[in-house]
Amino acid sequence: IARKTNHSQQAVDRYIKDYERVKFLVRRGIEPARIQHMTGRSQTVIEQYIEIIEHYHLEHVKDEKEG
Repeated sequence: IARKTNHSQQAVDRYIKDYERVKFLVRRGIEPARIQHMTGRSQTVIEQYIEIIEHYHLEHVKDEKEG
């Protein structure tokens, strides 16, 4: 990934770690603004991660019916 994106390995590792953390928090039903505060990532990054989660990992999106 690092070579293909021209990003450092450390940056790619951080992106993956941040993505997994956002996925965990989304599954717990945490609001995007709170996720942004908890992770220190920008609103845009959080929104992009949530879009990916909703598209590829629907099982991690809290069902509104569950409460």
